[in-house]
Amino acid sequence: MKTGLQPAIVPEKLRNGVILVTEPIVTGKTAAIGFWFYTGSRAESDADRGMTHFTEHMLFKGTASRTAFDIACAFDRMGGYINAYTEREDVCVYCVVPSQKVHEALEIMCDMAANAVFESEELERERKVVESEIITSEDDPEDAALDAVENAVWPHQQISAGISGTVEQVQAIRRESIVSWYEKKIVHGRMCVCAAGFFDRAVLAERVSALPVHEDLPLDGVPGALAAQYADQVPSWKRGISFLKSSFQQEQFFLLYPLRFPVDERSYYTLAVMNALTGDTMSSRLFQTLREKGGLCYSVYSYSTFYADCAFWCAYASSAKTSSGRILNGLHKVMGSLFTDGVSESEVDAAREHLCGEELMADADIESRMKLLERCYESGYGFKTSEERISLIRSVTKLDVERCLREPFDTENKALVVYGPGLSLKEKRDIIGLYGR
Repeated sequence: MKTGLQPAIVPEKLRNGVILVTEPIVTGKTAAIGFWFYTGSRAESDADRGMTHFTEHMLFKGTASRTAFDIACAFDRMGGYINAYTEREDVCVYCVVPSQKVHEALEIMCDMAANAVFESEELERERKVVESEIITSEDDPEDAALDAVENAVWPHQQISAGISGTVEQVQAIRRESIVSWYEKKIVHGRMCVCAAGFFDRAVLAERVSALPVHEDLPLDGVPGALAAQYADQVPSWKRGISFLKSSFQQEQFFLLYPLRFPVDERSYYTLAVMNALTGDTMSSRLFQTLREKGGLCYSVYSYSTFYADCAFWCAYASSAKTSSGRILNGLHKVMGSLFTDGVSESEVDAAREHLCGEELMADADIESRMKLLERCYESGYGFKTSEERISLIRSVTKLDVERCLREPFDTENKALVVYGPGLSLKEKRDIIGLYGR
């Protein structure tokens, strides 16, 4: 294995159209490899619902030369692990292994990406597993709420359709359909491979180049290509208040603000600072107001979600029904104060330090470093070292955060989603009076 110094981050388009991004770490003892396929539930029609997620499961169920047990045993004996997930716009299969096992792991992943067989008996067994996963998700209050919320703000649109589909939709998927989907979207679809750690880059590049020809992607980032892919389904945001009934005991509250798109790199880091001081830390305004001082809830936080052509920021809290009014009053006051009074220098400084600390910890985690390579490619912002990202975070000022609250945030089109056992007519009227229709 070569040990000479190599460039920190090397993006390359291979001869088969696959984008390869590597970050060699010559002092490392492990390596992480991720295969991203740019398809997901958003690429499905109603007739295909759940196809991508089911296909992701079947990648582990055997190839022309390996059984499902062979794949499982191989990674167990390496002392590493392999996993996968499906999102609305991509599928990722990734592994973390000792460096001396990189080539063995890569060979298995390439086999899964090009030679899965979808044996009928394995498919029917895995169908039951997928159905069980769907039922488990439906039993989880936050999982169920997240799907319901996105459907509330993007009603009856492909971007908000459930990633896994329903049990009935999965039961309707036929073997010939899933094989066709695999061939089109995985074997020959848009693909990016990212690797971080100690490995021989030339060997990795040559093996990935031997995969079948894939649909072309630009070297400088995927945003434009993905937006073009979904040009016929531009999301239409629904503002206002939605009261959604659920069988769970707690009320869950989502206050969402669409972000004006696209979000440039400077605004992205500014938004991260704003998010940290608002709801993503224990010292944040939302956590301190609603949980520590108010004692109103256990779970409260904020987050951002980005897709190819749209994005939003959300403040979340959940509580017993009896605390609903106070939760929503507190949420309204916190956000009103942010937009009206701005933020303090001390808050911005604390948020910056929190994010810099997160960067340093992520830099020590090989899986995080590998996944960050893909996020850099997917965003189109370019590849930066940990030191460069920390410098960007530290450059965010109080004025930047206050400008972020005025410019990317589309406050006129905010949406409030209340998901739970149900509020009284008076409680609903009070909420409408507070937030508007």
